[in-house]
Amino acid sequence: MLLAVWPRAAAGGTSIAEGVTFLPGPANGLRLEREGRALVVYGDPRPRPERAEMALFTHYRREAVWAGVPLVRAGAAAVVPEAERALFEDAEGTWITFREKTWRHDYQVQATKFPARSLPVARAVREGDRLEWRGLTFEVMDSPGYTRGAVSYLFEAGGKRIACTGDLIYGDGLILDIYSLQDAIPEAKIRGYHGYAARMAAVIASLRKIEAWRPDVIVPAHGPLIENPRQAIAALIGRLQDLYANYLYTDAGRHYFGDESVRVRAARVLGARGVEVMPAVEIVSKTPPTWMRQVANSRIILSSSGAALLVDCGPAKVREEVRRLISAGSIARLEGIHITHYHDDHTDEAERTAQEFHCPVFTSAGMRDILAAPSRFRMPCLTHAPIRRLEVWPEGETRRWHEFRLTRYDFPGQTLYHDALLIEKDHGERVLMAGDSFTPTGMDDYCLLNRNLLAPGKGYFYCLELVDSLKPDLLVNQHLGLTFRFSTEQITRMRRSLERRVAILSQLTPWPDLNFGLDEQWARFDPYGVEAAPGESLEMRVVIYNHAPKSAVFTVTPRWAGGESLSRRPLLVKAPARAEASAAFRVRVPPEARGLQVMLADVRFGAFDLRQWIEALVDVRLPA
Repeated sequence: MLLAVWPRAAAGGTSIAEGVTFLPGPANGLRLEREGRALVVYGDPRPRPERAEMALFTHYRREAVWAGVPLVRAGAAAVVPEAERALFEDAEGTWITFREKTWRHDYQVQATKFPARSLPVARAVREGDRLEWRGLTFEVMDSPGYTRGAVSYLFEAGGKRIACTGDLIYGDGLILDIYSLQDAIPEAKIRGYHGYAARMAAVIASLRKIEAWRPDVIVPAHGPLIENPRQAIAALIGRLQDLYANYLYTDAGRHYFGDESVRVRAARVLGARGVEVMPAVEIVSKTPPTWMRQVANSRIILSSSGAALLVDCGPAKVREEVRRLISAGSIARLEGIHITHYHDDHTDEAERTAQEFHCPVFTSAGMRDILAAPSRFRMPCLTHAPIRRLEVWPEGETRRWHEFRLTRYDFPGQTLYHDALLIEKDHGERVLMAGDSFTPTGMDDYCLLNRNLLAPGKGYFYCLELVDSLKPDLLVNQHLGLTFRFSTEQITRMRRSLERRVAILSQLTPWPDLNFGLDEQWARFDPYGVEAAPGESLEMRVVIYNHAPKSAVFTVTPRWAGGESLSRRPLLVKAPARAEASAAFRVRVPPEARGLQVMLADVRFGAFDLRQWIEALVDVRLPA
């Protein structure tokens, strides 16, 4: 594991050239002084920042711009990327749009570290623009990657060529995280949900542009100065390419989108390097067993007694088909619904179906909360229809249902909140209902914000171990009519591929464990979204998943977007190794508050000081 330096705010800073001072901190700053005036890039992270007349921002992320915001409010002219101008100027509108149109049915799947409050913009810039300031010229270069519309500022001072590149690169060939790179790939007909780290291609292209400018030093938004840019850039490009080639090797999307899609995606990131893919597994049958009926991405399990079970219930046509089968006398009753995972296309009709047919919905303890109260979470593809009639079926418990034995397992594959159901028919097949976790070409880990963890006994490591130990006759992916199975060799291939991925990621991000760079929700508020009346007291929790191999204490400081503290003292969350812990606090909604309010929190642990790192949305409405 590469443990990079996360600088603390220093009083004096480091001189890079005459009149150019690097200010390391939770977000870095670069201060230029000429003729008694100052310009800053990013901001000034010191406890007592000095005034400036101009502040240059490379990208919108609030954990990078927070140290520049007070300078702008004190009179500095803000310069921002043209492509991200609206995120600075209309932060409130951005959050309202996100809450109303994106939050629940999120298929764009972008990290949400937007600014919490609007900032006046003096000038918006793009590639080719030049900024003149007191005898210095800043060249603007588009450098998308870590965010879609980022720019870099390039200038010369004291005989040095200095590049300010935001969070495009960190330290000696690292990047802050991988989940922020999730995006659509239009030329491959891949939407954001399926676009695993798709902006790797943009990161690599931007790094090559920066390298061609031949900087002597790179000043990043976070992390140490990069004093050997060429070496750092080469290292990061190589590591990103290794990661993407590894991902494509076991890509489940190859089954959905075809080999041409793989070639297009590989060419964007790997260039002429090419890519190897895992041989597809054996397809046992193009149709399910006779006792199983597919309806959209759900299955109806048919007993000879006339009873039926549903596995998932997303589209309305599933409920309509159950109604039709009962009316036709094909089945007598629906006796339950099993949910494989929380995604809306597997859950939207579950509550209505349970009510109509008076049956329970079965789930695991780990999935119960996200099904019953999805507004507590910020995850892709949440349902709009909370499920109330939930019955927890314990992990590994086997129940007899007519001529079948049913065993429920945790199965954190495609998403952390995912289960599997083993169905064993008397004198018949043993079928593992694996949700959306596998296809014949590999693993469905293409959406990073689904929380695909990589650690012993976690995520796909756990799923592969379970499949290998159960050795089912058939695997069922809820979206596929066919059935398939993995050989021991195939499982070994996927396990070794994941082991290789762990090695790559351990050299790619600066965290004490690679999963901090994979899991956007390792720190979160619970609930994420809540409605409240002015003056109401709310019970909130901060939840920390400590991915590190050692226990740690996390210091969390919650506040409103305007800076007002929400607790008398910081919260201390003591989290065991590779486990989750939480701390509760109460907050009173300001009596004068109306509309959507954003709650923020700083998170500190070890060497890391993460400002405005997490958010929650409080919709303040007058009582009806």
